[in-house]
Amino acid sequence: MIEIRTPCRLHFGLLALDHGGARQYGGVGLMIQRPDIAIRVTPSEALSATGPMSDKALMFARRFIERADALVDPVAIEMLRAPRAHTGLGTGTQLGMAVAHAMAMVIGRDDLTAPQLARRVGRGERSAIGTHGFEHGGLIVEGGKTDADAVSPMLVRHACPESWRFVLISPSCLTGVADDRERHAFAQLPPIPPSTTAQMCRLVLLGLVPAMLERDLGGFGEALFELQQHVGRSFAAAQGGIYADPLLERIVTWVRGRGVAGIGQSSWGPTLYAVVAGDYAASSLAGDVARQFDLSPDEVVMTRPDNHGATVRRHEPSPTSREG
Repeated sequence: MIEIRTPCRLHFGLLALDHGGARQYGGVGLMIQRPDIAIRVTPSEALSATGPMSDKALMFARRFIERADALVDPVAIEMLRAPRAHTGLGTGTQLGMAVAHAMAMVIGRDDLTAPQLARRVGRGERSAIGTHGFEHGGLIVEGGKTDADAVSPMLVRHACPESWRFVLISPSCLTGVADDRERHAFAQLPPIPPSTTAQMCRLVLLGLVPAMLERDLGGFGEALFELQQHVGRSFAAAQGGIYADPLLERIVTWVRGRGVAGIGQSSWGPTLYAVVAGDYAASSLAGDVARQFDLSPDEVVMTRPDNHGATVRRHEPSPTSREG
């Protein structure tokens, strides 16, 4: 029996998009402890999956089997935990990575790297934050790619200060863009001007990363917010504005008015994240946001950074004793 738990990710921004031959995508993001995905894989007479997101789990397992270089014995996949899908937290990639890693263990290929696992289940098509975050955790900066079939290389990985907290705000009335809608949206987006890419790269390499290394929450937050403005304007043609919905924009304005520097939208949303110092600040902000915008406890969640990536447990069958 194999059990795998993987954190979800916040995506702070994509850095390049020009539909040409230059290096595409690239980005920065962070792994978080909650919400997370947990699966259990056991030997079975036939391939099956049960629980939330079981259809996707089965799809990833079949993809892995099709691309495996060895016979894969059938397994039963049990979804132990999974958050609401299509909220900008990369649940599809994290589930795909977890299933791929479990299937690789079944055929004795524990040596496969995260990019190799991602390619076997069709992930890493654009962003590689969740791919590298599955293996490493922490803050990830990835460098984009020139080959459509490649997974973007990881340029920076650094642990996030353990004392920082993230308040996730995800109104249940909203749903993010994913799958075919996402592919269509990317195809319709105008190119990101090189000058905007240059500004965003500067914010990442001379703002976000050094501020995190120096544990400068204020500097990190201001760089993050400015980055999100550039990212939002670049995606406005597909999502209708800097944020995916006017409600999200009102929440961002209100939170910024409380003196919180770092707030943004993860990927296509609708999840917003605000970064603060410590449990008290996070609890206070979460409670105030919930009251101000009439949100439930499930819609406003406090979480910590995840600096470790996925955890894997293998349970070997106990030997049976026989008398005779």
